[in-house]
Amino acid sequence: MKEKKYKISVFRFDPLVDTDYHFEHYLVPRSKVKTVLDGLIYIRDYLDGTLAFRSSCRQGRCGSCAVHVNGGYGLACEMPLKPGKNVIRPLAQLPVIKDLMVDMERFWEKHESIKPYLVRKTNNAEQSYENRREMEKMIDCILCGACFSACLMTGKNPDFHGPAAYVILNRFLHDERDAIQKQRLDIVKGENGVFRCHSMYNCNEACPKNVKPSENILEIKKNIN
Repeated sequence: MKEKKYKISVFRFDPLVDTDYHFEHYLVPRSKVKTVLDGLIYIRDYLDGTLAFRSSCRQGRCGSCAVHVNGGYGLACEMPLKPGKNVIRPLAQLPVIKDLMVDMERFWEKHESIKPYLVRKTNNAEQSYENRREMEKMIDCILCGACFSACLMTGKNPDFHGPAAYVILNRFLHDERDAIQKQRLDIVKGENGVFRCHSMYNCNEACPKNVKPSENILEIKKNIN
């Protein structure tokens, strides 16, 4: 019996060679792969060694393999390949370095701008169990960039911080140990800040960890006087 195969179409673009992007099509044996990442690794190892993409933990924890597949964002290591056509694209709103690898510099710049670290009220400030539980869903953010890419405002306004940055900021607004909550709010209350969010919920749909950035953004808006 002829072995069944997955049809995989991958976005290809090398700025050193290409003037525009294109898609290349591959057939991958179903018995060899299960996830999108499995398929990409098989293509790289056996069909086309020039294919570029990112991956690391292969356990849905590091976020490095985030891509756009068949109309939605997710982690390549968690997304199963489908019997029909599988169309794989890089994250949007970020420059393509090569194929599925994008330049995350703007994403990390926005992340850094909201001061993503704890500034304690006192050296020995402690956190209660209840407060830690309150922050549970925000801490689940793995900074994969999927919500940033799904957000239309990050594409229209380069000064907008993006959903992931606001999730992390809200995490510190909830932390009872933090001493600079007012400073954090001052960073994001300007004309290019949190009120630029139009609550379209694309970020919620894109998040592979169900962190719900839109709800975090709404909480921040309520805290700004």
